[in-house]
Amino acid sequence: MKLSNLMVAMAIAVMLLFLSAASCTNSNRVDSTVASPYYGGYEGLIAEFEEVGSVSDTGADNEVWEDEAFPIRLHMMNKGEYKIPAHDVKMEIKGIAKSDFTGIDFEKDNDDEIEKVSEFLPDGGETYVDFGEAKYQNMEGTFYDANIYTYFEYPYRSYINIPKVCYKENLKDTTVCVVDENKQAFASGGPIQVGTVKERYIGKGKILLEIPIKNVQKGYAKAQEHDDFRPEWDEIYFEMNDMDWECQCRGNHNVARITHPGGVRGNEEVIIVCTNKNLEEGAKFTKAVTLVLSYYYQDWVDQVVRIRENPE
Repeated sequence: MKLSNLMVAMAIAVMLLFLSAASCTNSNRVDSTVASPYYGGYEGLIAEFEEVGSVSDTGADNEVWEDEAFPIRLHMMNKGEYKIPAHDVKMEIKGIAKSDFTGIDFEKDNDDEIEKVSEFLPDGGETYVDFGEAKYQNMEGTFYDANIYTYFEYPYRSYINIPKVCYKENLKDTTVCVVDENKQAFASGGPIQVGTVKERYIGKGKILLEIPIKNVQKGYAKAQEHDDFRPEWDEIYFEMNDMDWECQCRGNHNVARITHPGGVRGNEEVIIVCTNKNLEEGAKFTKAVTLVLSYYYQDWVDQVVRIRENPE
């Protein structure tokens, strides 16, 4: 009899332990039954130099004679989900002195719009930008390595969709949805992405969303066109698509700043906090909300062209 009682007690203890663990992990549970409304991806506009070619079979890929002009041409591809209008990509050649070269434009923009990724354009839109034919003027020694960078700046948007936000006034009701838990969230294709979103109950008729965002590429982001790009931080303009929500980030109601201490970039993120204080009486439903992130993004590509002394 005593052994039987001991076994019952042990079974009850195991059950209580299981229930306790379940309640502790409930806030970390995520409903994974929803499909993303976006194609996704971590890139926006990307660029590649077209190869210059070589003067011989054994030389470097990009190698020309000193009296030979070589093309500087960029292939640009939009791998994200925001269409870039014509003339909105600002490009500038850096790394080489203007006084050393003739035949090239150091500043250009895009003549045509660059389409976003879509069902009929799964790889996104693309365009080519021709900077001209470069010729080096100041040859000394047997060769010169031209380190050519092209910086490009473009306007972009990322959309953060949270498809099942729980609107519930009475938390004692366990049906339909759960407020206090992680929520599934999706970001459209682009360099600014979303982390783990949390929803919390913060008082009668009030719910809150914590939405972390981060820059997942090497480039810089700024909120306004007239702002400067800074290595120490990225700034993103944000707004919610639903007027019942009020959002802020560290006290700012429009701009989120992702800081990078010392200008060294890692996996830093910042949390945008959105509050809804307008739950209707008896509310018990789920609803999708979307946070719109607008920004200007700066990235760059580089290539080395070896210019060789002409053989006599």
